[in-house]
Amino acid sequence: MNILRLSLKKKVCLLVTVLFLLGSLSMVTFGAEENSKFKEIPLEWILELQEKLAANVMTPGGPNNEKVLSADALSLTPEEIEAAKQLTFGEYFFMGASLDETEVLNKYGMDKILSELGKEPIAFMGSASIAEQMDQIDALAGKASAVNFVVAQAWEAVTLGPSFVALSKAGVPQVHNWTTPAGLYGEENYIGLVDADGYGQGAAAAEILAYAMDYKGEVGLIYFALEQWTNVMRLKGAKDTFAKYPEIKIIAEAGFTDPSESYDLALGMLQANQDIDAVWGTWMMGPATGAAEAVIALKKAGEIVVAAPDLGGITGARYIADPNHPIIGCGEADCIEMGENSIRAAVKWMLGKKDEVRNGYFVSNVYPIVRANLVDGFNAATRGASGELPQDVLDLLK
Repeated sequence: MNILRLSLKKKVCLLVTVLFLLGSLSMVTFGAEENSKFKEIPLEWILELQEKLAANVMTPGGPNNEKVLSADALSLTPEEIEAAKQLTFGEYFFMGASLDETEVLNKYGMDKILSELGKEPIAFMGSASIAEQMDQIDALAGKASAVNFVVAQAWEAVTLGPSFVALSKAGVPQVHNWTTPAGLYGEENYIGLVDADGYGQGAAAAEILAYAMDYKGEVGLIYFALEQWTNVMRLKGAKDTFAKYPEIKIIAEAGFTDPSESYDLALGMLQANQDIDAVWGTWMMGPATGAAEAVIALKKAGEIVVAAPDLGGITGARYIADPNHPIIGCGEADCIEMGENSIRAAVKWMLGKKDEVRNGYFVSNVYPIVRANLVDGFNAATRGASGELPQDVLDLLK
């Protein structure tokens, strides 16, 4: 009888212990999700946002009130393609900065169209400063008769405006990416502006943050303080989006001229505003990554999330894939399509169809990307130009 009673006690104790452990396990497994400060963004929601962005260009117009035209307006007909193959191309250049991820994708799109036309890849002219790019422009003007066209990404629109105007007057046709240099619009050899849907990019990153915050909380903005149309639109897209939600307040804004300033700006912003829930940065590498580094340095990972209006290549993808990293998403521009559009516009100009493209404003697609659609979003935006996502990134998604 005593032995039976002891066995029963052991059984009861064992049952209680098992139930306790199961309860504890349940809290470990589900407690983080139930008590998490931020909502995880589901695939269905991000795909719905992607459809909205694909259906409508959100940028209202160009910097000179140009009407927005879709990329389809630059498509080359079979007849135009054959005529272009017969043209003798002289020299042509892509002017930019350091051939960063965005410029790599731009150039990939340019070279793709040039290859289809039987032409050599476009020569890249990198520069490390406004002054260096100004010298390059002057050098091109000095041999203008040999230059068929230039695709340019101006370091800064106002300071470099007179130099690009002089290049136009020297006879060099120009397509510009992201922003039109001051005074160039309407010049005889200004072809047009190729851009992403900057407003849509800014809005996409803001919508991602807003969803994660459950549409309530405080936000800080880190933006580019120099005049560049696409970044003006990105900031407006973010502000307008946050303004739609009454319980979200923008409580701090910081402008930079040098992306390396972003960490210090974010650190100061977060120290001065202890209740910030999210930071929007105008692009990934620098503004957003600097903000994320500040979050980590202040030991606030999990308390503050970050998003940006572009991906930043595999590095940015790695941050988004990591569930413990502050960066949770982006609104990536189709930079390859931008490159394709740049060459198509220049080719139409060379074929004598100037009226079709003169003073044009051509806008490409946006891909909103979070963990749930990272692989498909990355592949759609880069199409192999940046390689495949490495295994360590894929492992973070498991």
